[in-house]
Amino acid sequence: MGPLVQDIRLAFRVLLANRGFAAATLLTVALCVGGTTAVFSVVYGVLLRPLPYDESERLVRLWEVHPGATAPFREAVLSVPTYRAWSTSSESLDAIDSYYTDEFDVTGAGAARRVRGVQVTPSLFRVLRATPAVGRLFNEVDAERGAAPVVVLAYAMWQERFGGDPNVMDRRLTIEGVDHRIVGAVPPGFSFPRPMVGAEGQSEVGLYTPFEVPEVDPEAKVIGVVQAIARLADAATAVQAEVEGTAFARGVGRPFADLVFGDGAPVEVRVRSMVGQMTANVRPALLLLVVGAGLVLAIACANVTNLLLSRVSTRAREFATRAALGADRRRLLQQVVTESVVFSLVGGVLGLFVGWVFTTAVRSLAPEDFPRLQDIRVDMWFLAAGGVVAVFVGSIVGVLPALRQTGVDLASAIQVGSIRSMGNAGRRLRETLVVAEVALAIVLLVGGALLARSFVTLLSVDAGFDAANVLVADIHVPEGSHETRGEELAVATLERLREVPRVVAAGAGNMTPHGSLLYSSGFRLPGMTTRDGEPLVATALHSVITPGFAEALNMRLVAGRFLTIEDTTSPIIAMLVNEAFVNAYFNDGRPPVGRLFSGMFAGMLGRDDAVVEVVGVVQDVLLRSPEPGTATADLCAIWGRIRHSLCHSRPQD
Repeated sequence: MGPLVQDIRLAFRVLLANRGFAAATLLTVALCVGGTTAVFSVVYGVLLRPLPYDESERLVRLWEVHPGATAPFREAVLSVPTYRAWSTSSESLDAIDSYYTDEFDVTGAGAARRVRGVQVTPSLFRVLRATPAVGRLFNEVDAERGAAPVVVLAYAMWQERFGGDPNVMDRRLTIEGVDHRIVGAVPPGFSFPRPMVGAEGQSEVGLYTPFEVPEVDPEAKVIGVVQAIARLADAATAVQAEVEGTAFARGVGRPFADLVFGDGAPVEVRVRSMVGQMTANVRPALLLLVVGAGLVLAIACANVTNLLLSRVSTRAREFATRAALGADRRRLLQQVVTESVVFSLVGGVLGLFVGWVFTTAVRSLAPEDFPRLQDIRVDMWFLAAGGVVAVFVGSIVGVLPALRQTGVDLASAIQVGSIRSMGNAGRRLRETLVVAEVALAIVLLVGGALLARSFVTLLSVDAGFDAANVLVADIHVPEGSHETRGEELAVATLERLREVPRVVAAGAGNMTPHGSLLYSSGFRLPGMTTRDGEPLVATALHSVITPGFAEALNMRLVAGRFLTIEDTTSPIIAMLVNEAFVNAYFNDGRPPVGRLFSGMFAGMLGRDDAVVEVVGVVQDVLLRSPEPGTATADLCAIWGRIRHSLCHSRPQD
């Protein structure tokens, strides 16, 4: 029997003979290994795990910004003029493609349901290096105007709705009331790259349809935007692509770009790795979590080391006797280190179970829009990390006790066999470890207190409405029938809701706080001019709501009144504005309530002579959640991101 096997057997005998010591040591190691491994699984899955595409490190996202501007939208988008100019003449990118995600009503081969789908430019699958499981993917003809509608199925939908039938091609699927011919399915494991956190939910993609980025319309009064993905050319860098993209963006006309990107410095293009852009909002929090896990690991190591040092006095006579019988110091060091590693490995096995519980809890409790949530899982990397942490802890915590136990004075240890054999140096070492534990714990407590304070401050932000007892529902109708069925369904639903006992108010609109729909508009304020005498042009988020919407949301009225049923039949369009809008544009000293404007929303309302009246002023509403990582001192800036907003009434909408 070799010395190593003997040391392992002795380690287990020590554990069984000292159950109180063993329980304290194993519990400490289990919590340490479990917590550290769980943090690793989250950080690796979100920040480090490669995307499931060939050469995924060369895949990048592209978007535009106006530095210094407070853009009304968080989404990372590229303007259509920039996209079309760049995609035809790029030297730093192999290809640029675009996509658009949405939910669709799908019928055929099963019950009707809402399915998340993606409209993609045909070559996007080639950029992602995807190959079909059956059939084919899109070609350029599929996206041409007038082409027969086709669809590619996600692997899960192919299996669920069609049983994995390899002859699924040419079968039909009805999407938003239009029959689409199935041409293929993507392979298992293919996952469409989701946007950054907060952009939209994480429900699985079920289908793909083709689309073509439209030509730039010089007469358009809005600027088109797309979400863009590209693959870097050989030897090209993200910095080179940024310089090239910025040159294209500044060389094309971008009318009304301020409505999307805000009013700031000249446009710049950002090029970031797909993982980097998808996880930009959560990266600081995860790195902070890594630091916290490191401090907890250090505290646990110091704690276990102290536990092992406390046994020096009880085993001093044993080691002195073995040394007197001829065992050299290297052999004794091996035994002590082996014992500590065995302790840690046993605790590590328990810690893997703890880490599995923590990792499962993270996936269950994290919000659905947390990026790459599906990549946080227990796998071989998880097991390897647990083993490495356990061996690391065992090696670290075993060194000092081994040096102390094998360095005692033989004569005094045999005669006394007590803690006095450790000497003053041993006692100072244990005291130093205790001080280190306390210091690290204080650092964690202070950091936790600051985070808790920031969290409480975020909760105390006045959102401008009261969400208590407010229920929200979405109404979905097939495309092409929104103006008829959608309005009729909304009106009928509101009438029935208002008849329900204890329903105080009910309303409908095309916006909800923390929702995904926001509309930005630029328009003139007829009769008002700037200091230079130029016509005053306003930029604001806008929404269309019914009477009862503001009351149902418990918005706070500052002046005037809310919308009423009479406003829906009046020839004058009633409008609510918020305080930010008043401060920005109605600063001439006259009351905002009662102001009349003719032709204010000519294109939006369908007639040039429509008269709009400001009937009320409401408190600013926080339409977006505070971004993760926003510091407490930046809370006022969060309000600034929602620059100005207004809402007006429209009959039966």
